Amino acid sequence: MGKNLFLKKGMGFKSTNHVRLIVMNFIRLMLIFAIFIGVMNERNLVLVVAFVGLLVTFVPWILQVFFNFKFRAGLEVIVVLFIYGLLVFSGVRNLFGDWILIGLFFKLGSAVALGLVGLTILYVLDSEEIIDANPFIISFFAFCFAFSLGGLWEIFEYSLDIFFGFGLQLGMKDLMNSLIINALGSGIVCIGGYYHLKSGKQNFVSIFLSQVIKKNFRRFNSRKYFEYSSAIIRRLLDSGEGEKLEFKSTLRKNLHTKEFDKVMGHSVLKTIVAYLNSGGGTLVVGVGDSGKILGIEQDEFVSNDKLQLYFSGLLRNHIGTRYLPYIRYELFPIEDKHVMKIDCFPSKKRVFLKWQGDEEFYVRHGPATMRLSGNDLIDYVEHRFG
Repeated sequence: MGKNLFLKKGMGFKSTNHVRLIVMNFIRLMLIFAIFIGVMNERNLVLVVAFVGLLVTFVPWILQVFFNFKFRAGLEVIVVLFIYGLLVFSGVRNLFGDWILIGLFFKLGSAVALGLVGLTILYVLDSEEIIDANPFIISFFAFCFAFSLGGLWEIFEYSLDIFFGFGLQLGMKDLMNSLIINALGSGIVCIGGYYHLKSGKQNFVSIFLSQVIKKNFRRFNSRKYFEYSSAIIRRLLDSGEGEKLEFKSTLRKNLHTKEFDKVMGHSVLKTIVAYLNSGGGTLVVGVGDSGKILGIEQDEFVSNDKLQLYFSGLLRNHIGTRYLPYIRYELFPIEDKHVMKIDCFPSKKRVFLKWQGDEEFYVRHGPATMRLSGNDLIDYVEHRFG
């Protein structure tokens, strides 16, 4: 289902790496500072955690240099954020004494990190249609998720104090301050996430965590989901083609010539663009015009992952990354075969299909996909997007 582009080419890729470098080095400086404070205050627990955390931040670099194992920029940042959260919740925040602003910075940072995790999980579950919720509900429960984890960790710290005497809790006032800051940080992320999700953007969503959940989204489904998924598709196919529903036999293979044909991909893409430029709609690939289930297996991909990579590449190269939030897709099993269901939502900006050096503009008119050009194109854009 909904696949989002996570890394851009060219300048976008360089920009991502530049941000990664800044975040990595900033967190490393904070870890070094924590080591210094740990030594000065004779806090061995903090000293060990900070030192180990600093070493772990170099693991991606070591694996890449010595084992040629490349990490994506998003993964490195997530690893460092995890270490940062571990460091904060391990008691560093209690080291600062009179340095109130620094202590607040650590507390707020950990709450923001938890808020990002909660928002990402719920966003992906919604985009995969495991849950069905609007941006407000997603943001609200992301807040609850982050705040609950923060509260559980306070209980964990209290338990460590009771059994091991670490001194992580400094009293009721410290506990309440932690909970308030946790609520504030979680709220900041969730409020920002609400407005971004409502506008179709995903700035507050963790790229790496999204990928992990989507690759394992079946683990989040109940047996009923799989039992009824075929029925869902069957009801959709029985409704027949119309203004907001169209069937395509294949994604890349011409069933008449038995050869791979780029025209098949073009046919799928122009329907998607038409839906984006109009009122949205659903495209089902692997189904004949009459509703007969042919199966996406006709395209002869080695695996479903290869199929999805191929399709996401078509979207990136011929439609553009900025419109990916408006496109969701998923493979559904039915009659020992699979079909791809592609849901398209109305775009807030005009969308062109880039094909063989040209830019094509399509709209939906009844059950047909129409190409517009010249004055018709100008008039439609002014009316629809003006």
